[in-house]
Amino acid sequence: MTESVPEPATGAPTTASASRWESNVVLGSGDTAYIRPLTPADSANLLAFHERQSEQSVYRRYFSPKPTLSASELAHFTTVDMVDRAALAVESQDEFVACASYERWPGRNEAEAAFMVDDEYHGRGIATLLLEHLAAIARTNGIERFTAEVLGDNRGMLAVFSKAGWPLKRGFDSGVVDLDWDLAATDEFLDSVERREQRADSRAVARLLIPKAVVVVGASDRQHSVGAALWRHVTRNSSVPAYAVNPNHDQVGGERSYASVSDVPDDVSLAIVAVPPAALDATIDECIAKRMRGAIIVTDVDPTSPGDSTVDVAALVARSRRNGLRVIGPSSMGAAALRSDDPMQAALVNVALPIGNVAISLQSGSLGGAVLRQARDIGLGLSWFVSLGDKSDVSSNDLLQFWEDDDQTRVIAMYTESFGNPAKFARIARRVSHRRPIVAVRTGSAADGAIGSAIFQQAGVIEVPTVHALLDTARVLSSQPVLRGPAIRIVTNSRSPATLATAALQGAGLNASISRLPVEATPAMFQQAMGAALAAPDVDGVLVIHAPAVASDIDSDASEAIDVAGTGALKPVVGVLLGSADGPVRPGSAVPNFSFPEQAAAVLARSHRYGQWLASESDTGSLPVTPIDPDVAHTIISNELEGRADDEPVRLGIRVTHDLLAAYGITTAKALEATPDSAVEAARSIGYPVAVKAARRGVGRSVKAGIALDLVEDDDVADSVAQMVESLGDDAATLIVQEMTTPGFDVRIRCEHDDRLGVIVSVGLGGVHADVINDRATRIAPVSRTGAAAMIDDTKVAAALADADIEMHALVDLILTAALLASDHPGIIELDLNPVIVTSASAVVTDVKAVVRRHQRDESPIRRLN
Repeated sequence: MTESVPEPATGAPTTASASRWESNVVLGSGDTAYIRPLTPADSANLLAFHERQSEQSVYRRYFSPKPTLSASELAHFTTVDMVDRAALAVESQDEFVACASYERWPGRNEAEAAFMVDDEYHGRGIATLLLEHLAAIARTNGIERFTAEVLGDNRGMLAVFSKAGWPLKRGFDSGVVDLDWDLAATDEFLDSVERREQRADSRAVARLLIPKAVVVVGASDRQHSVGAALWRHVTRNSSVPAYAVNPNHDQVGGERSYASVSDVPDDVSLAIVAVPPAALDATIDECIAKRMRGAIIVTDVDPTSPGDSTVDVAALVARSRRNGLRVIGPSSMGAAALRSDDPMQAALVNVALPIGNVAISLQSGSLGGAVLRQARDIGLGLSWFVSLGDKSDVSSNDLLQFWEDDDQTRVIAMYTESFGNPAKFARIARRVSHRRPIVAVRTGSAADGAIGSAIFQQAGVIEVPTVHALLDTARVLSSQPVLRGPAIRIVTNSRSPATLATAALQGAGLNASISRLPVEATPAMFQQAMGAALAAPDVDGVLVIHAPAVASDIDSDASEAIDVAGTGALKPVVGVLLGSADGPVRPGSAVPNFSFPEQAAAVLARSHRYGQWLASESDTGSLPVTPIDPDVAHTIISNELEGRADDEPVRLGIRVTHDLLAAYGITTAKALEATPDSAVEAARSIGYPVAVKAARRGVGRSVKAGIALDLVEDDDVADSVAQMVESLGDDAATLIVQEMTTPGFDVRIRCEHDDRLGVIVSVGLGGVHADVINDRATRIAPVSRTGAAAMIDDTKVAAALADADIEMHALVDLILTAALLASDHPGIIELDLNPVIVTSASAVVTDVKAVVRRHQRDESPIRRLN
């Protein structure tokens, strides 16, 4: 790519702008690197980088031989303002390995982009990452298009541009390919970024959890010590070479012990670290110097008494990421891969479980042992076990990216205390949930009711209340099909357990029917009844309950019959063998067994909700049926914010608000703003009957509180206004005179902008007491038609509409439209429609609060570690 060299720019990036664009990143190879703006201090590094590249690479970059760079060229490349001219450097292991830049064409919203990657680092996805970051910088500065010139034989760089996700315009002249493209964040581009992110994150975790060799730092022979347990589990249960590091021991477990990580002779990719907090920083630095890929830190860094050493975990993680080392922990219980080909157990607890298809991630280290013991008791086989501990670096997001493509994993079970990056979690979990179920317990900050629930529901995550329920649900989903409908057939030989099961199923929202067998039913009779139930088109799943004729007699023949009938079924089958323990119905069976019907009913209900979510995800009806005009809405918002400070919220007036809603086809009751003196005139203009409302009201729904309804003549208006003024004083200085609407049911729809998640949409009972009632269901936009209907069903609104014989179609349309309006225009920080008067024919907004604020220009999505 050619680039002329004008005089150096006089501007330089401010500290704020520079820090905004510096970040650790995961390369396509799974390695990590550091991207940051170039500065004049980089001149020497840039020169050294340039001079070590091959002649061919230099020629492809500059279209001419250029063995070195002049002082003026170095000044030009490194002196940028990050607005009209931007330049980025990439460092790996503190080595300058790539650079990229753009320069705006004078007087245009276009810029020319150029790249150069170290010959030794080709094929790691660095150029693509730089392109994404440059595009993000450009978009924030009003640059909408990039151009580039590439030699026709530079296939690698041409592939970078063509695979980025933007549609390219190409021209060819004299061996040079001219490219230009729009930087808009199209669906194709967003999909491309997401696919690249998933591949990179997955490879990064694979590099950590599938090591070539392991070193246990702090390995010990001292009985009952952490170091002894780690060394014992690693050496007895791993197929990879293991090395002990402890300066106080010459040998550990009969094997040589090295004084430091640097003394280990071979290439080691993973360190299990159990050292005192005071030694942690030095140990991690040794791992970095050894160019290791990962470290699982078992060390607890929380001070327990005055004078204890403190560890700057954030600085440790930042240093590790910049040098290619990913960290699990601190306070991790370790990790284990239960694989037949490459088993690895680097855990403080003994993960002595059969090989299975459930991957478990725990944020709590102390729960690890208890969870594994419970999993063993119920015969749950695992594919992976990872204790994230304090989750300072590797998070559940990274594990989800990795397990998404893991053929051995069918179900993901998670215990999480925080989301970290909730928007990223919601996006990744939603995609993964299409391929395999995610079952989760959330506590701590992740237990934030409305937000946490909205994230899980949007992403299809199956939320459970306890760790026991987590394992129960995971073991059913790991061996049984997803329940696609609510109809459950109970096959049983006992009346009381059937009654209990029926109540539990109905209480969980499922429908139950019973196939009653004699008390002394034979195994063949159970098998025949189950076969008939599974073949019935009006049955979606089977719950088989066997009660032995003699309480102390567990019938192994019945267990075998249930196993035979349920194995390979296309509908879920769960058993309740009264008197037996939780686990499979018999050893090795894929049919799960429960001690009591309530547990089985609860798991079937969760499977059904997941099946409903999968069905709703295939619903593409997320667009409103009314015509919309986003440009008109944008103009309205921009005009109201003109001259306002960036962070100043502005509540829109009634006329402007109605115009904004009208741009998206949202029906509002005709209304005019008025004063006490002009209220009668406004009522005449609208036409009786009318309602009069004070802009600032008291508590309740009365004239003295500021609401007067069904006013049919001038005197009614005048009398009501007088009462409002007397009761509210200055709060009644501004009034809203509004036409009366067709009677219906009051609903509230609220859209709020969350900096982490985007638009949060809630639906519930409306009216003046909506906040007190607090009946609402919450989702994250975008909302599908099925999702909107599910929100209504999750509140008291559904029952109220049914009692009033009101169809919900109009309300569903309004939910979709309101969510779309708020999503299309991030400057809308609050849109509160309350009440919406709902009838079968319409949903009319009678009160609305719209608050807007200037929104910073969107960045293109970029991949970064955060």
